[in-house]
Amino acid sequence: MSKALKAALILSFFVSTTILISRGFRASKIPNGNKFDCANCHVNPNGGGARNAFGQAVGARVSPGGFEDFWDESLANLDSDGDGFTNGQELQDPSGTWRTGQPNPGDINLVTNPGDPNSKPDPTSVEDMILSAKYELHNNYPNPFNPSTRISFAIPRNEFVTLKIYNIKGQEVKTLVRGNFPAGVYQFEWNGKDDNNVDVAAGVYIYSISAGHFNKSARMILLK
Repeated sequence: MSKALKAALILSFFVSTTILISRGFRASKIPNGNKFDCANCHVNPNGGGARNAFGQAVGARVSPGGFEDFWDESLANLDSDGDGFTNGQELQDPSGTWRTGQPNPGDINLVTNPGDPNSKPDPTSVEDMILSAKYELHNNYPNPFNPSTRISFAIPRNEFVTLKIYNIKGQEVKTLVRGNFPAGVYQFEWNGKDDNNVDVAAGVYIYSISAGHFNKSARMILLK
């Protein structure tokens, strides 16, 4: 066997192996990605080949061959395949709060393909998913953080919601949310600034929600 042929075979093996690893890794970066695996992002139902619209949205968020986390609220809120349901609704994480390594959210039997317009959920199941939410204040992510963090909450019915940030002395720093919200799951980002748009000091902060009779607080740490 010639050296050129050996080199070509080695290169072909390396490339194919890299592609397979990359595909499997990317599928694990979205909630319930194991149901459709590579077909979440590729036109070929067996994976590989041209990317579908969801795959293109993912590709815009990662470097070539990169292993970055990319699932977030902005990707969850897109309707990549134009079927009338957001990517998050199709993958059982409508708010985009799921993170790599956490248990898969929702019911995998109701998961549909965010890259295939012919694969879409029953509207009733989407409505039930939103309305079945409990009153919850989730742990902010990341924590500790610098320079920003995301805070999410869920309400099962229409409520007037306030979400405020306090310093460790109990002094109000920032009103992050104030208004009426229908039932659902929501996420907001705090950029480490107060109500005057001034950077706050590093330290421990308290975020506190009030929604109807529901009140809850949690701690987070800002690093500088």
